[in-house]
Amino acid sequence: MTPDGNAIVRIRLALTVVALSVAAYGCAVSRTVDYEEVDIERAETELSANQLLDVGIMLFDPGIPETAKEQQKELVFPDVRRAEARYIPYHLKNTLEGTGLWGSVWVIPERSDAVDLLVWGRVDHSDGLEFKLRVGAWDATGKEWLNKKYDTEVPEKAYAKFRDLSQDPYQNVYNEIANDLLEIREHLSDREIDNIRNVAELRYAADLIPIAFEDHLEQDGKGLYSVKRLPAEGDPMVTRLMAVREREYMLVDTLNEYYAGLYYDIAKPYEDWRKMSREESIRYKELKRSARMRQLLGLAAILGAIAYEGSGGSSSAVTNTAVLAGLDSLKTGFALNSEANQHMDSLRELGTSFDAEAEAVVIEVEGQTRRLTGNAEEKYQEWRRLLHEIYASETGLAYEADLGESDTPVPQN
Repeated sequence: MTPDGNAIVRIRLALTVVALSVAAYGCAVSRTVDYEEVDIERAETELSANQLLDVGIMLFDPGIPETAKEQQKELVFPDVRRAEARYIPYHLKNTLEGTGLWGSVWVIPERSDAVDLLVWGRVDHSDGLEFKLRVGAWDATGKEWLNKKYDTEVPEKAYAKFRDLSQDPYQNVYNEIANDLLEIREHLSDREIDNIRNVAELRYAADLIPIAFEDHLEQDGKGLYSVKRLPAEGDPMVTRLMAVREREYMLVDTLNEYYAGLYYDIAKPYEDWRKMSREESIRYKELKRSARMRQLLGLAAILGAIAYEGSGGSSSAVTNTAVLAGLDSLKTGFALNSEANQHMDSLRELGTSFDAEAEAVVIEVEGQTRRLTGNAEEKYQEWRRLLHEIYASETGLAYEADLGESDTPVPQN
C-alpha cells in the first residue's frame, strides 16, 4: 500500500473510532421513556375511626438554587418552583384522601403538633420530563417513617387531552409515596396507633400550656416522645384544649380552601408549562447531543488531515477535503449548539412568564376579636401567636414571640 494509501486508512480509522465514540455518547444521553404505571393501594372496606391517622403535609421546599447563575445552569425558574411547592402537597393530599386509608389530610403552612403524621418534601428536579423529589415523614412520637428519593420520567401520553384529568403527569411519584406510607401504617398495631394519637394530643397541649402538660411526656436520647402519664379523665383543661384543637382544624380547613383555589387556578397553566417544558427539554438535549457529535466528527477530520500531512502525505486534495469536511461539520455543530441555546431561552421564558402568585384571602376566625390577614402561611402564624398570647395571659407565663420552624424535621441526605 502506498504512503498516501496508509494515511487515508489512518484517517478513516480515526473517523471510525470517533464515530463509534460519538454513537456511544449519544446512546448514553438519549431519553427513552420507559414508563410503567404505579398502581395505588386503596381501602377495600371502610376502616373504623380508631384505625385512621390524621396527616399534615407541609408546604414543600421548592429547592431553588441560591444564585441566579445556578438557577440558569439548572434551568430552575423560581416562580414555577414556588408554585410547585404549594401545588404538589395539595395533589398529594388528594391522592391520600382518595385511598380511603387515612383520617383528615391537610396541607399545612408549617410544622404542627395537632396532626398524627407529618409529611414534608423538597423538589429536586422538575421540567415536565423528569421529576425528582425527596420526601420525609414522621409520626407524632418523632419516629421517622420515610426519608426517600422519588423520581419518574414522563411520557408524552401523560399530557393527552383525553386522559383521566384527576391523574397528574407525575402521578407515579404520588402513588409511590402513598403506597410507602400505607405499608408502614399497616405494620402498626392498634396500640401503637393509639399511642401516636395520645402523643399528638399531649404535644399540642404542652406546646400551648407547658406548665400543665410538659411532664405528661418524656423524650429519650433519640428525640422520640412517649406518654409518661395521661391527664385525669374529665380534666376541664384537656376538654378546653381539645376544643381549641378542633378550632385549629377549622382554621386549617379554611386555609386548605385557599390552597385548593391556588391548586385549581394554576392547574391548567402549570400543565401547559410542563408540557411545553418537556418538549423544549427533549429538543434542547437532542440538539446539544447532535452538536457535540458534529463537533467531534469535524475535529477528527481535521486531526486526520494533520496526521496525513505529518506522515508525508503529498495529496493536497486529500488534505483539503478532510479539512473542509471537518470545518463544515464544526460549523454545523456550532449552529446546532446555538439552536439548542435558543430552546434553553424558550424554557427560561416559559418559566419567568408563569405567574403562580394568588391574592391573599382575608378571613375572620370565629370567636376571635382580631382578623387574620395576609397569605395562608401568615394567617397560620398569626393564629399560633394568638393562642400563645391567650394562654400566656391566663397562666401568667411569658409569651415567646418566636414561633419559627427550627424544630421542623428535615430528611438527611
